[in-house]
Amino acid sequence: MSKKGEHPLLDALLHVTDARRTYAKEYRALVRQRTWLIELARILDPVRARRYHRTARAVKRRVNQFLCRLKKQTSRAQCEQDAPIVAHIEKTVRNRWWGLFTCYRVPQLPASNNAHELFFNHFKQRQRRVTGRKSVEQFVLRYGPYAAYLDPRESLADLFGRLPQVDAVTFAEARRKVRTHQARLHQPYRFRRQPKRYLKELETRWASAIQVSKTRRKRDSGF
Repeated sequence: MSKKGEHPLLDALLHVTDARRTYAKEYRALVRQRTWLIELARILDPVRARRYHRTARAVKRRVNQFLCRLKKQTSRAQCEQDAPIVAHIEKTVRNRWWGLFTCYRVPQLPASNNAHELFFNHFKQRQRRVTGRKSVEQFVLRYGPYAAYLDPRESLADLFGRLPQVDAVTFAEARRKVRTHQARLHQPYRFRRQPKRYLKELETRWASAIQVSKTRRKRDSGF
């Protein structure tokens, strides 16, 4: 039995506290380095830039000043542990410098592709739930870019109510574009599945095209 005043949970908490004290220096370093990333994110925030009417040149100047200040701070001997982190931050920003400030010059251009990545993840998750398959390649090959216009929140009644608003000419043109995209996207898929058959059909089409070309030249020449 434990002695009076002792408790297993209290002993475990004290043990965790002692372990945390061992890494107190590393913890303070991580907190300090985290503040750099937060400050950089605020400088690059497009919403804040529009709020304070900052142009791409102004944001670029602020980012450059921020990187120079970090580099100057870590040039001292007592900041040697921060130097690799600052070097990595500067390298990452400089490598993306050519397109990092485009969103401040072009209206409605997103600062990152995070929204697109989130959309693709949700899109694939929905199709996995619908089909029960891990891969959504077949669905993408079938519908191509038009798969992005499918709204799973739309009911069948809403769909039937919206379809009469499309005239026949617009529908025919959209269907033609869909089939064109499908044919183009199916070609690499067919080649991977049946390469010999695909190449044989291609040779047949090529020979037929050559024969038609020869016939037309003879007809045009008068022989």
